[in-house]
Amino acid sequence: MKNRQRKLALLLCAVMSISVLGGCGQKEEAVEEIVEDVAIVEASAPIVGDLKLSGEFIATVNPDESVYIIPKATAEVMEVMVKAGDVVEAGDVLAVLDDTMAQLSMRSAQIGLDNAQRAYTLSYGDGATLLNDMQTDSNIQKVEDGMEAQQEGYLDAMDSLARYQDLLEEAEDELANVRKEYDYREDPEEIMDYADSIDKNTLEGAAEYQAALARYQAAATLDAQWSAKVDGYKQAIDGCEQALEELQDGMNSTYETYSQTATSTAITNGELREEQKQVSQNSISAAQLAVEQAQEGLDTYVITAAISGVVENVNIKVHDFATSSNPAFVISNKDTMVATYYVSEDVRNTFSVGQEIEVEKDGERYLGEVIEIGGTIDTTTGLFKIKAGIKGDVSGMLSGTKVKVTTDTYRAENALIIPYDAVYYDGTQAYVYTVVDERAKKTNVTTGLYDVENIVITEGLTKDDVVITTWSAQLREGVAVSVKEPEQIQE
Repeated sequence: MKNRQRKLALLLCAVMSISVLGGCGQKEEAVEEIVEDVAIVEASAPIVGDLKLSGEFIATVNPDESVYIIPKATAEVMEVMVKAGDVVEAGDVLAVLDDTMAQLSMRSAQIGLDNAQRAYTLSYGDGATLLNDMQTDSNIQKVEDGMEAQQEGYLDAMDSLARYQDLLEEAEDELANVRKEYDYREDPEEIMDYADSIDKNTLEGAAEYQAALARYQAAATLDAQWSAKVDGYKQAIDGCEQALEELQDGMNSTYETYSQTATSTAITNGELREEQKQVSQNSISAAQLAVEQAQEGLDTYVITAAISGVVENVNIKVHDFATSSNPAFVISNKDTMVATYYVSEDVRNTFSVGQEIEVEKDGERYLGEVIEIGGTIDTTTGLFKIKAGIKGDVSGMLSGTKVKVTTDTYRAENALIIPYDAVYYDGTQAYVYTVVDERAKKTNVTTGLYDVENIVITEGLTKDDVVITTWSAQLREGVAVSVKEPEQIQE
C-alpha cells in the first residue's frame, strides 16, 4: 500500500511541474540544467530460511485400535452382559452361550479321569499293601473278566453318548440354518405374521401373500422336523448319561473287589509290576489331558473382552444363535484416536511420518502427527490415504465423525527468500532490481514456492545480493538509487 501511495505522489508532482512551466507565458530562453533521476527505494539482502504452505483436509476420526469379538462356538445366546457405549476391561464377560454340549463333554472327561485315578489307587495305592485276605488266581481272573465286560459296556455307552452329541450338534446347526434361510429367529409364525400384514386386496399383494404363505409352510415343516430331532437326541443323551452313571456305580463295586484280589496276589507273589504301574499312570495323564481340553472347549461358550475399551456395537441378543461367521461385539480403545484423510499424489509426496498436524472439531483444537502414509492409491477415492494420531484428551470424540485437519503441504527449506512484491515479470520471465555500485540492475531470476508475502528464488541471486524491495517511478535499469535508512522507513 505504501509503495502505491509513493508512486501516485511522484506522478502528481511530475504533472504539476509540467503545468507550471507551460502556463507562465514567458519567452525567456530556458536555462538548461541536467538533473539526474534518483530512485529512492528500500532494499535488503535475501533471507536464508524456510517457507511453508498449509493445506486443509476433511478427515474421519476412529480409534487406533478396534477389535471384533467373534464367538468360538455356535450356540444359543443365553445372556448378554453389555450394551453399546459401556466401558469394559480386558477379560470382562460380554455374553454367555448355551454350553450344554460342552458340559456333557466335560463330565465324560472327568469320569474318565476319576476312573483312571481310582484304578491306580486301588491297584498301587498305600492301602493295597494292607489287604491280606485275598482270593485265588482263578478268582482274580473272574474279577478281571467282569471288569473288562463292564469297561466295554462303559466304552460303548460313551461312544453312544458321543454319537448322539454329534447328531444333536448337526441337528441344531440344521435348525439354525433353516431359521437363517427363512429369515426368522425363534418360530416360523414370524413369517406368518409378516404374511398377515400384507394387503391381499391387490393382485400384487395377493401374489406376495401366497409366496409368504408357501415360505411359512416350508419353514414350519423343516422347523418341526429338525426340532423333533433335536428333542429326540437330547432324550437319547439323557438316557446315555443315566446308563453311564449306573455303569459307573457297578464299576466302582467291581474295582473294590478287584483291588482286594489283585493286591492279595501281589503280596503273595511278593512284587508289584512296575510296567503295569506305568501304564496306569499313563492312563491318568491321558485322562487329565482330556479334562483340560474339555475345559478349553467349555471356556469358548463364555465370550470375553479381548481388550479394554468402549463397546461400539452389540450384534447379538438373547436367544440368537451365535456363530463364528459374524462378530458378536466391536470394542474400541479410545486412548488414541486416528484421523484418516485422502490427498493427491503431489501432496502425499510432501508428507513425512511425524509431521505435525492440527485438528479442529466443534471449535476445539488438538495437536497430532502423521503416523502412516499410504503407499498405494485408494481405488475408491483415487487418492492416497493418510493417517494421523491425535494427541490430548480425545475421550469426547465419537467414532466416525468428521474433523478439519490443517498441516504443511509444500515447503522450501534453507532457501533464498525475498518479499513477493520485489519480483516483476516481463512476459513469463521473472526479474528483480538489485543495487550494484549505487545503481539499479535488472536481474533475471527463477522463482519457486511463494505465499502472499514472500517468494523463494531458486536461481539468479545469492545471499549477498542487495534486492530493491519497493517500487519507484524512476526505477529502471541503470538508474541511480538511494537506499533509505531503516529509520526513514518508519512512516
